Amino acid sequence: MEGENWLYLVPEAQQSMPKTKTGVEYTVRESSRAKRVIIKVWASSQVEVVVPTGFDHSRLPEILQQRAEWITDKRKNFREMKRKLKPKTINLKAVAQVWRLRYIDDGSGKLSIQEGPGSTLTVSGQVDDAGLVARALNSWLHQKARTILGEWLVTLSHELSLPFNRMTIRRQKTLWGSCSRRGNINLNRNLLFLPGKMARYVLVHELCHLEHPDHSTRFWDLVERYVRGSREMSSKTKRAGVAVPEWAKV
Repeated sequence: MEGENWLYLVPEAQQSMPKTKTGVEYTVRESSRAKRVIIKVWASSQVEVVVPTGFDHSRLPEILQQRAEWITDKRKNFREMKRKLKPKTINLKAVAQVWRLRYIDDGSGKLSIQEGPGSTLTVSGQVDDAGLVARALNSWLHQKARTILGEWLVTLSHELSLPFNRMTIRRQKTLWGSCSRRGNINLNRNLLFLPGKMARYVLVHELCHLEHPDHSTRFWDLVERYVRGSREMSSKTKRAGVAVPEWAKV
């Protein structure tokens, strides 16, 4: 919703760090449990070296140089993932909305999302942390789904004379929706990424379960009454997970 913020704590800035011969900064942590030198590359591209207690740190540049290619590949992979977790646009095909994103590093210890005119979405704060950005975008998406899918379901319920009890928005990996025998309908928030006709089919499918809580011939006949080619649409929907962007899976 416009003006609403999602806030995240950000760690304090670190002191200057040692560098490898190729200029890669790294941190060193001694551990009494470590039996050997362990090199870790985090999603932030930070390189951490864990060494046994009392290890001679002067040996580290040579060790890191030997693993330079591996470190480069890992950081490259994380940069690619970071790009996927910080989209430039968000296309909610179900309702024909395309949001354009702006990222502003304002130096604050918070991360906020603000809707603006012209379908712009401004993300401010620690925007270099792709993981935090993705989680904030998911919070925003959840709210949009609750409003959009909720209103859509109510409208269809009245049109088809199929009243339901309660609707819940979830993030489900394998289901687009479900309906309980008590008349409660669960909808996957990622339905917003599907084409409008496909998303509508899922809503109609779940509403029809209120009449027939199975997949009998009578159920499919009812669905077909409201969605022509419903069985073909069902098959397409099962393969539609590819439409969900990476950041929405975090």
